[in-house]
Amino acid sequence: MSEKSKKLLIDYLPMACAAALIIVFAIRNEQTFFKTLPTLITLVVQLLNVRVSRFAFLLGSCNAAIYGLVFLSEGLYFSMISALVISFPLQMLSFFNWSKKRTADNVTELRYLGLKRLVLVIFAVLAGWAITYFALAPFFSGAKMPAFDTLLFPLGIMITALSAMRYIDAQYINIVSCTLNIVMWALICMNEPGNVNYMIISAYNLFMIIKASISWTRRYYAVKAEK
Repeated sequence: MSEKSKKLLIDYLPMACAAALIIVFAIRNEQTFFKTLPTLITLVVQLLNVRVSRFAFLLGSCNAAIYGLVFLSEGLYFSMISALVISFPLQMLSFFNWSKKRTADNVTELRYLGLKRLVLVIFAVLAGWAITYFALAPFFSGAKMPAFDTLLFPLGIMITALSAMRYIDAQYINIVSCTLNIVMWALICMNEPGNVNYMIISAYNLFMIIKASISWTRRYYAVKAEK
């Protein structure tokens, strides 16, 4: 199979299927264009992410602002804060940081955390979840899925920060985050089927993040071999 055929099969076909499902369910459930737009933009962001492109952060930053407003309307307050206050500015900074940290071949250099730093990251996420859930969640009465929402909050911060610093581990942690997102939106859709688009995009994100973790790892070893 040619390289062009592989890209069509592995990249564009899943993207087209996800877009079709999102649009069909958006029309069927009379979902507003405002709530549908960020899911469609995410398809492009994830494709750029798989290709280890710094432009994924530039487009992702703009999309984070839209997601933040959607999360606010859905009562997912910590996800809203994560998108607007954390993801939006950090992804913009990531774009400029990735633009600077490039090799002579115009390729971004990636790196690993190492076991000790990874353990610290896991501890920081769990501590952040505990603090957020027990100390801050009570102030957001009426919030949906507080357990998931408060866990995804520190996870999102950590993933965005590690991505900005070019750590491959961000993609591995993101696999956990995407899995939790699928479960959360599946539970939400049991009572609000109109939000099925967000479960679809969460499933697509998981598929693409797994691919991104592979491509980021390959990029790391390719650059390392050239040194």
